[in-house]
Amino acid sequence: MVLSLLKSMVTSSRSAATAEAEHTQKGQGAPRVFDFHGGIHPPEHKALSNRAPLVAAPLPREVVLPLSQHIGAPAQPLVEIGQRVKTGELIARAQGMISAPVHASITGVVTAIEPRQIPHVSGLEDLCIVIEREGEIDEWARLEAWRDWRQQEAQDLIQRLQDAGVVGQGGAGFPSAVKARVRERHAIDTLILNAAECEPYITADDLTMRTHPEALIEGLEILASLIGPECILIGIEDNKPEAVIALEQAIRARRADKRLPPLDSRLEVVVVPTKYPSGGEKQLIKLLTDREVPSRGLPADVGVVVHNPGTVRAVQRAVCFGEPMISRVVTLTGEALQHPHNVEARLGTSIADLLRLAAPAPTGIARLVMGGPMMGFTLESDALPIIKTTNCLLASSPESLPTPAVEQPCIRCGMCEQACPAELLPQQLYWFSKAREFDKAELYNLADCIECGACSYVCPSQIPLVQYYRFAKGEIRSAQHEARKSERARHRFEFKQARMAREEAEKEAKRQQRAQAAQKSAAARADASAVADTTSASAATATTTAAAAQPAPATDIKAFKTARAAANIALKKAEKALKAAQDGGESSESDIAKLEANVTAAKAKLASAESALKAASEASESAAPAAAGASTASTAAPAADLKALKTARAAANIAVKKAEKALKTAQDSGEGDIPALETSVAEAKARLAKAEGDLKAASEASESAAPAAASASATGAAAPAADLKALKTARAAANIAVKKAEKALKTAQDSGEGDISALETSVTEAKARLAKAEGDLKAATDAAGAAQGTDKGPVASAAAGSAQTTDTGAAGSSAGAAAPAAAAPSADIKALKTARAAANIAVKKAEKALARASESGEGDIEDLQTLLATAQENLRAAEVRLNSAQAGSTDATLAAKGAGELIPEAPKPAAGSVGRGSMASNVTLSQAEIEASRAENLAKRHKQVSIAVKAAEAAHRKAEAALSEADDENRQRLATKVDRTRRNLEHARESLAEVQALVDAQ
Repeated sequence: MVLSLLKSMVTSSRSAATAEAEHTQKGQGAPRVFDFHGGIHPPEHKALSNRAPLVAAPLPREVVLPLSQHIGAPAQPLVEIGQRVKTGELIARAQGMISAPVHASITGVVTAIEPRQIPHVSGLEDLCIVIEREGEIDEWARLEAWRDWRQQEAQDLIQRLQDAGVVGQGGAGFPSAVKARVRERHAIDTLILNAAECEPYITADDLTMRTHPEALIEGLEILASLIGPECILIGIEDNKPEAVIALEQAIRARRADKRLPPLDSRLEVVVVPTKYPSGGEKQLIKLLTDREVPSRGLPADVGVVVHNPGTVRAVQRAVCFGEPMISRVVTLTGEALQHPHNVEARLGTSIADLLRLAAPAPTGIARLVMGGPMMGFTLESDALPIIKTTNCLLASSPESLPTPAVEQPCIRCGMCEQACPAELLPQQLYWFSKAREFDKAELYNLADCIECGACSYVCPSQIPLVQYYRFAKGEIRSAQHEARKSERARHRFEFKQARMAREEAEKEAKRQQRAQAAQKSAAARADASAVADTTSASAATATTTAAAAQPAPATDIKAFKTARAAANIALKKAEKALKAAQDGGESSESDIAKLEANVTAAKAKLASAESALKAASEASESAAPAAAGASTASTAAPAADLKALKTARAAANIAVKKAEKALKTAQDSGEGDIPALETSVAEAKARLAKAEGDLKAASEASESAAPAAASASATGAAAPAADLKALKTARAAANIAVKKAEKALKTAQDSGEGDISALETSVTEAKARLAKAEGDLKAATDAAGAAQGTDKGPVASAAAGSAQTTDTGAAGSSAGAAAPAAAAPSADIKALKTARAAANIAVKKAEKALARASESGEGDIEDLQTLLATAQENLRAAEVRLNSAQAGSTDATLAAKGAGELIPEAPKPAAGSVGRGSMASNVTLSQAEIEASRAENLAKRHKQVSIAVKAAEAAHRKAEAALSEADDENRQRLATKVDRTRRNLEHARESLAEVQALVDAQ
């Protein structure tokens, strides 16, 4: 019987709706009204609140303004506690595109900025700004009023909607400024004013249309000027005759006003039959245009934009009067109120204060609902503020909204399917949601459910179907969020793997290039050695003697050091085990004796290893002076000996520091054998002094050999590149030593600790060594330059050759000596190529870092751009030096091709020309080349900054899009990222403007 009654109710509702629509079309001649599937006719209860006029609520004593009164990113506070604000003053600015600012709704003082509970279906908390009213003052801070708004640009009007914080008052609070830009992506031909207000009890839109019809018409004109529709339709249910009459009179008055331009769009009031949920966005579009919004689509996809009466009035107030959105119309209704009516209340007003205006019944409020009985949600407390989307406060009695009945099993009656306005299959969705088969629920278009509650209303089993659907939607959103996070993590991992593989391939390629270069260099040195052997037998004998006098291989010393280190580690382990056994007290005497024997054996092994290492080191050190003497005779000191001595000196220095640290630790703790540690410190210092003496002797021998090598090159043999390299290395080491000594002296002077006189002496000695190294390097460089730039070396060489050999041999010797003297040293060109490659790598790294920062929105783009410009300048200078050296080498090679001919003296460069030279001579550029280089670098920088601006814009748009789709968990983080990308974009644009100014000035 109940089933037949429900079926007849839905069937009769459909027939009644069709009959009413046909009667309206015939009787009033209105545009055709279509129908949508399903729908119900619950009791309206609108007469409770629509009989009293709309009144303004008194100013509240305190307002609580949440920063998330809209969909999208929350606003960012701009005020501080204790700050005085005026009504309409901006107190929180929007973050990102999908966001809205918040304004003060009263004049007063900010008393708190803290998280508080807000009206939400889950009872969540949000950051709120609390303002306490200052007396009876209501001092406004309005925006500029544009009564003649038709003279304003469309972009200015859209910006006004954004600045005023206007959002949709009938749904989720979508920012109206974003909706006003919809025609940038869609072709819109219809603007609809959703005045159906189908939810029971609610009459806020009804009273708004009755009280402010002229404001609604002007607001529609403003929106039409931004959207550009062909027609404007006002969809209103036939249960609001007073509102229909008021709107039609306002339209006639607007058309009759000759002072205003005619309406650009067709404006009509369309009365539709009363049926729930005809106020749904998709359902009203179907009623008025017979268009169906596609699944998961938007009204703009079918050329329609829908606004609520409260939103339209807020648009008119913001544009024409400069009033931000600080108030809204709220319906106070329900059987538990003695004086239900509609009020225009300031945002942030306490719900309890508003309910007192409607005189709650003495029996109390059984259930407090925000919204209507179909789509609203229950509030657990009345100590909450109203927000921009609060349209109704329903205070019900136990009889009007009884406690839900116990859920019964589904009887598969199909009533929910007949009532569903979205043409879904609620029964199947219920089974899938209950069984947690969310993938199947998605296939059955769960996302298209508007949660109107029609299915739950007609269900004879009292199943709360909408709650199941909300649960399933929440789980699906969570799963999608986790899937997106996982996908992002996978992309990051794959990118990292690809980057590591690419870097490894690049390293391998560089290693192969270095190996090939080393092979070529070794072959070249072998060829040079063979030529030297065939030229002079005595030189070959000296070389053989020097080779025989070489010290023991470094690998032997390395093996001894490894053995000594292993023995030391074994000793420490044995001592640690013995100490643990003695401290634990659980080991027997025999075990302790074994551990002591192990310690003794480890000490013996360590002593043996140290003796062997000491003997090898002494043998190597005794061989070093002989090697130095041999290298002096052969004009070059082996770099390996100096390197080994430096390594020995460094190892001795480390040993001293370790011994001193161990001694200090023992002295501070009072534990350990302090005399033995002092002895070890003394021995370590002695070894360090000996190593420094050996290194100093070898360095002096090498330095004394350098001038001899330079003079030998003047007699016909070119100075080896290794000598110049060694001298440069010595000069660099001396320079570093000076800097370290100066830093140590400055630290001691600042702290007042340490032997300042000794440090000053070390600085003086380091500077003396640096001066000597620079003098030796200059002498060797001058000698090499003299051998390359003049024909004296070849002539002398030819003369010397003629005294020892035949005329033919002399000619060959002269030609052979001319080739190395005319060509630039291969070591210099190699160094220049290395410098160019390093500069190129620095440019690529800077470009990669700038691109990564622009894409992610992280990092200081301005600093990275400066770094890139510097790297490009260095690359340009390195290329100029390399080209100069290669050009000089080519000219010298061509000049040396004339066998037996003397090389003429190079002409001196004219003033203002480009000076060619090696890397040590710091290539000088002419003014023209300098200007050309600057212009080229400026063009490159302009291109790079332009790319950075585009990348920053893309990153900012991407961040805003991510924020618009973010959930509450990640909203704050994404909002911070949006702010960071915005700052980076501003910096990039400022840099582009600066570079553009330089380009224009040039």
